[in-house]
Amino acid sequence: RVRSVLVAGDRKPGGRGAGDAALLSEETWAGGEEMGDRVLDEGDRCVGCCDAEGSEGCPVGEDEGEVAFDRGSFSRLLRRVSLAEARLFLQLSYLGSLSYIIPKIKPANLLKYHRLNLVTSSLEKKSKLLNVENGPSTAQDLGLQRGEDAENGVKSIKQQQNGHPISASSAYQIAASAASYLRSQTWSILPFGSEKSESGESSAVGGSGNEDEDLTSSEMSSFMATTDSVTAVVAAKEETKQAVAKDLNSAKSSPCEWFICDDDTSGTRFFVIQGSESLASWQANLLFEPIQFEGLDVLVHRGIYEAAKGIYEKMLPEVRGHLKSRGDSATFRFTGHSLGGSLSLLVNLMLLIRGEVPAASLLPVVTFGAPSIMCGGDHLLRKLGLPLSHVQAIMMHRDIVPRAFSCNYPDHVAEILKALNGNFRNHPCLNNQKLLYAPMGELLILQPEEKFSPHHRLLPSGTGLYVLGHTPPSSDDPAMLLRAAQSVLLNTPHPIEILSDPAAYGPEGTVYRDHDVNAYLRSVRGVIHRELIRARKAKREQRRQMWWPLVAAAQGIDAGFVMGGRAGKRESGGG
Repeated sequence: RVRSVLVAGDRKPGGRGAGDAALLSEETWAGGEEMGDRVLDEGDRCVGCCDAEGSEGCPVGEDEGEVAFDRGSFSRLLRRVSLAEARLFLQLSYLGSLSYIIPKIKPANLLKYHRLNLVTSSLEKKSKLLNVENGPSTAQDLGLQRGEDAENGVKSIKQQQNGHPISASSAYQIAASAASYLRSQTWSILPFGSEKSESGESSAVGGSGNEDEDLTSSEMSSFMATTDSVTAVVAAKEETKQAVAKDLNSAKSSPCEWFICDDDTSGTRFFVIQGSESLASWQANLLFEPIQFEGLDVLVHRGIYEAAKGIYEKMLPEVRGHLKSRGDSATFRFTGHSLGGSLSLLVNLMLLIRGEVPAASLLPVVTFGAPSIMCGGDHLLRKLGLPLSHVQAIMMHRDIVPRAFSCNYPDHVAEILKALNGNFRNHPCLNNQKLLYAPMGELLILQPEEKFSPHHRLLPSGTGLYVLGHTPPSSDDPAMLLRAAQSVLLNTPHPIEILSDPAAYGPEGTVYRDHDVNAYLRSVRGVIHRELIRARKAKREQRRQMWWPLVAAAQGIDAGFVMGGRAGKRESGGG
């Protein structure tokens, strides 16, 4: 195993260091530059500490190698995405924002400004199903609008241990799922101290200071309700979990809404899934125990897997239809924000594993702010013959959701999980890496403008979108170095530290700010804007270097002397 740490200068004091999405006009976007206890082979399932084929497991207690990072050493592992990549991510983040406002999508505008044809949506399919059963009714009359099913959904997750209902306002707080067991008294067990701001001021930690009083009673009650619901689900009886699972993958259930659109020019069909908006989607989040994925030697988040099964069945006719009409030229792109990103990944892999779509037709899955949901994910990609780049997971630099299941869990928190639920007792990622689910595929880090969210101490200054994985040729073990870098990023800041700050809560809080789907959209657009400015400057300089000798020669001027003189003036601060 590898333990990654911050270098001394970056250590924290005292330690080791989706609400409503605004409707954005198509014109604006276009103008922005267009298991049970069964033990499988741990060598297969455990990811991160024993990726090599044929490894013999990951025994706990081995000597750990420490890899220290500061901004310089971490930045050397980053590759800035190209302008073409950023434009693709802009398109997909825009589609992700539309997934939260499907009833407001205007097919004519989608075609006019983005050359995409709207095919269908979960709302349309649900309406047709209900029309068959109940006669003609509008989606609005049947309560299909976003958020309404939270009041009428299945209540089973709160019936064990007298749990509390989950309100829509508590959605962002579930991001630290398992860490929420610790309620508001978690700071004492956190091995990471308060992150010090650039100005030198430490954030509030625990205690009963005045800042804690800023938390409204409704926000704290909502947080308590969420943590009680987490505990209720983890400790629930199997029949209760099966009832939740059955509801999640039923034909009538829709944990997350989604829509499909086509690019007729390229032959690509886009499947776009929204994040958590309903009670059913939070049921999927809360049921986070590990189970086998598709009968293979990898483990997956149970609730999200059950939800993916239901969505898979609903999307399958549209997949088969596209293959039939396009043949070998058909391609598929799955994307989504938050929970929707995780669902997109699972549906994509299920299509390949079940033999519905060839690997050549599946474009890389792009997720935004999605939690990690697999133990052994990279191993699975290798077994399927897919590159790591088949999964491109974009996370905002301070987003709590991608960290939720991939941060370090203190030993006694792991013991609580194991005591409440037997499925965690033989969970390789928890036993060997102290996390629930490991990052999978390529990890991309999005840093917005500092005025929007403070820059991360490990990232280069300024806005940017980077692929974490540019290991130097001199590295003896590039895979180990990359895992260490991922670990230090996902624990800096730690989710519990984020939640310890009273400013984290509420619709104006930092948790919402750094996870909001529109924040991803704006930030990717900002990256493109910066890259365009940089490209224009480089092009102007190139033209000047090319044309000046010709102009100088025509006027009888020594071009080399003039160019050298100008350079000398610039270096000396003159002119």
